[in-house]
Amino acid sequence: MALNGRGRGATMCAMSHLYYTSTTQRQVWRIVPDLIRARELLVDMVWKDLRVRYRYAVMGFLWAIFEPLALMAVLTFIFTFVFRGRVPTTPGVDAPPMAATLLCGLIFWQFMAAGLNSATQSLIDNRELVKKVCFAREIVPMAAVGYPFVNLCIGFVVLLLVHVLLGGGLSLALCWFPVVFALQLAIIVGLGLLLSCGNVHYRDIGYMTNVALVFGFYASPVFYQLEFVTQAANVPEWAAGYYPWIVRAYLLNPMAELLTAYRQILFEQRFPDLWLLAWPSVLAVLSLGSGIFVFRKAGPTLSDHL
Repeated sequence: MALNGRGRGATMCAMSHLYYTSTTQRQVWRIVPDLIRARELLVDMVWKDLRVRYRYAVMGFLWAIFEPLALMAVLTFIFTFVFRGRVPTTPGVDAPPMAATLLCGLIFWQFMAAGLNSATQSLIDNRELVKKVCFAREIVPMAAVGYPFVNLCIGFVVLLLVHVLLGGGLSLALCWFPVVFALQLAIIVGLGLLLSCGNVHYRDIGYMTNVALVFGFYASPVFYQLEFVTQAANVPEWAAGYYPWIVRAYLLNPMAELLTAYRQILFEQRFPDLWLLAWPSVLAVLSLGSGIFVFRKAGPTLSDHL
């Protein structure tokens, strides 16, 4: 069917907004306008993921509440009854209730683990979409973080309720939560872009991510406090000379600082120590910048390897 000049111009204009060449797709500076243009697709993919996960679940979104509460209950029983009197404490400091401390560490760690796992597998799970439709493919790993984010929001509300019910108070210090969370989100998105891109070429990266997250769970102060690691008095005499290096290696895990910062905001009701945010800030910039750069350069050829 023939089109007049106005019709052809409108069609070409519409196509210019929907499709772009591999040359423009590799341009890093286009990431912001491309994401803005594809914002509706991002929302649709997050909503689709939520519907698929909870469509046939009788409890639905209640699983986002039940899972961290169940794990909190198990760990609270272990450290309150099984290891009673064996868990170290900080002298002169009134520790918050064990249940609230555990839940604070669990919900933010589960967001980290679920976000990285989902983002790493996202391109493979959505291979048909990536191969058949031309769009800003960064949307796929970013949308994979949406489902864990919704669970985190639900878990955070539960955390506040548990904290208040156990006698804790709330203050304006909660306004600092978005600052710390922005660092964690930038790290997750940046690493998610890198890992998802690498997983397309080498599927071993998905298995390596799972192993690293299992190790990271115990190498993060999820069910203990950071002070227990940094107290040199608890280190055996034979390891005293190596202790500073062990602590420095431990602190390379950004979740060690971020989980401590979350607890200082909620339980101590103050802005977290600046040194806790220094390394996560550097890592957030490095991971997000390198993730965007690498993904932009490899994006046009991802469909060839899926």
